[in-house]
Amino acid sequence: MANQNGRNRKIAVIGTINRDTVTRADGSRFEGYGGILYNLAVLSALSPSGFSVCPIAKVGRDCSRQILDKLAQLARLELQGVSIVAKPNNHCVLRYRDSAGKYEVLKGWVGGVSRRQLQGVVDAELILINFISGADISGRNLRWLRGRYEGDIYMDFHSRTLGRRRDGSRFLRRPDDWKEYLDCADVAQMNELEFELLSGHKAGEISGTDFLKRQLGRTRCLIVTRGARGCFIMQRLGKTIRFTSIPAPHVTKVTDTTGCGDIFSAGFITNYLTTGNEVVAARYATRLASWRVCFSDIFKVDLAAFSKRDRSATSGDILRSSQRDI
Repeated sequence: MANQNGRNRKIAVIGTINRDTVTRADGSRFEGYGGILYNLAVLSALSPSGFSVCPIAKVGRDCSRQILDKLAQLARLELQGVSIVAKPNNHCVLRYRDSAGKYEVLKGWVGGVSRRQLQGVVDAELILINFISGADISGRNLRWLRGRYEGDIYMDFHSRTLGRRRDGSRFLRRPDDWKEYLDCADVAQMNELEFELLSGHKAGEISGTDFLKRQLGRTRCLIVTRGARGCFIMQRLGKTIRFTSIPAPHVTKVTDTTGCGDIFSAGFITNYLTTGNEVVAARYATRLASWRVCFSDIFKVDLAAFSKRDRSATSGDILRSSQRDI
């Protein structure tokens, strides 16, 4: 079904579905699948009525049966954009030192999505690009997509900042082409550490304003997630840039933070498609991500229960908002 803009009512998600082996700070262990599977679980459960969800991903043949079984359990998915390749699936081995610090090794490699896969989503209502491996879409294919797609691209920059050594271990680095990628995003998401790596400054209102103004020419909205401290959002509104700080609700016990950024982006999108308000959507996403850390396996939780209990936030819930002239 197409909307009045001529785009189909579907949300495309570009990225990778990892096999995950997670050792938590308390020594407990989790084996399963993640990456954009977190996005897909939230989007399938919470997206507005009438929307379908279209993953664009390559899946290794060794894990294809398990991953396809997982996808079959989610509602409203269109799977024509999933390609099975004769390569070992990406396997992410995570060991948490505490609730935030972690050591990561990435084994296997399916590579980035193809242009043929991308052709099926140029009419989508919204496209989420989630960098899980960091090479989920090449710069060349991203520019091709941006040249043909007129809707919003939401980009979670995340693992684009991670390099990969020969042994698969990941390390933080500032990629030379980071501006090329972010120039294709209407809405950009990164965490505090990634912001400071790219901007060269401690995350805050002044540095965020300057970064959006001087470095992100196309981007109209920048979201910086801050873990237990919530997030802040920078919006380009004509000749002003608005800074809004959003606190996270208090959580008594953190069980697992894996996938919180992915759940944040999906929560933002589901709310934004209903409200059209970026600050309200960020508030909702913050609460959803905070709710997630209370559970060891988010895939066994009724996500719709969150939506029923915690309806969209209003502007009165915002902690602080200020405007600065460009």
